[in-house]
Amino acid sequence: MKFSDYIWAIYLIVFPFYLFESGNPQLADFFGAIIIGLNIKSILTSIKTNRFTKNLFLFVIYTILVNTSWMLIVGDFAILLSSVFYFYSFLMVLFLINKLKDKSFLNLTFKAIAIALIVQTLLWPFVQSEGVRNQMFFNNPNQLGLWALCLLIILSVITRIQKTKAIYAIPLLLLCSLFIIISASRAALAGCIIFWMFYIIKSPKHIFIFITISIISFLFISNNFDLKLNNFTALEYNFERLKSDDLSGDRSFGGRGYDRIANFPQYLLFGAGEGPSERFNEDIELHSVFANIFFSYGIIGMALFISAFASFTKNISKEVIVLALALALFGAVHMSLRVPLFWITSLFIIYLHEFKSKNLDSFLK
Repeated sequence: MKFSDYIWAIYLIVFPFYLFESGNPQLADFFGAIIIGLNIKSILTSIKTNRFTKNLFLFVIYTILVNTSWMLIVGDFAILLSSVFYFYSFLMVLFLINKLKDKSFLNLTFKAIAIALIVQTLLWPFVQSEGVRNQMFFNNPNQLGLWALCLLIILSVITRIQKTKAIYAIPLLLLCSLFIIISASRAALAGCIIFWMFYIIKSPKHIFIFITISIISFLFISNNFDLKLNNFTALEYNFERLKSDDLSGDRSFGGRGYDRIANFPQYLLFGAGEGPSERFNEDIELHSVFANIFFSYGIIGMALFISAFASFTKNISKEVIVLALALALFGAVHMSLRVPLFWITSLFIIYLHEFKSKNLDSFLK
């Protein structure tokens, strides 16, 4: 086990602690920079590992070209920041792609995630919620929902590959679900529901373990923490949001910035770059990974991004589809591409696909 592997574990444990405003590097990114610095040689030699890394690299380079061009035209350096985050996230993916064959590294990742979830659970009763939504130590509840959803998917992949016993895996998966619920993130909850429907149905044994652990957890929490019923109003609020078809306010197409695609079609070939949104008579960014890529980097950028994943659509299993759909649902309504964990989770889903397809040797050279 290398020193950088333990730094990776620390990265996962401190990831939920946001010390600065959104759009800035956080505490975990300090450890991410150390990881990249310690492994820069192997990272750079991994760019040509497979079609996924090659095309994803081209996408990142294209975003740099587009954003640099608009930075020079508009005169705002902030336009380039998104590409900096993409490049950083891509380097983290390259670090991990060198480690996924190592079972001890996957075990370390599993343990680090477990510690992160337990720490957040112990701190949860002492964190004041924002109304019916909780954001823990993140800057907003949707960031909490994304974090928990990503960990739910990563844990599922690791337990599937390592054949971890359900008695160890399910409590952690339930903790991920708990944080999704208290975040009241509609997109994260939808992905969580899809995940559990598949997880329970695929194995009757999981139903019994799921119910047993849920009951034990409820009794333990109710007997050891002074948690009032109104602390769980987020659950009711979540389902109200899921049922709602209200398209007013920030849920509307205009409220999430989607309408700029139709209002400014001249940018759809090469891309308009990311931010500032005032150029489009708005004060918000596009609330969607896919819509944002399409508008900010045009047809060319979208083609490069899709091509990175296109080669993994053959013989895709139901399990991989479920995990990909859960993550894609969140990405469809939130701009989470600047979060490294979103990229890392995508890599784990692809890794599971290659594992089930028995193509690991060609994927991880």
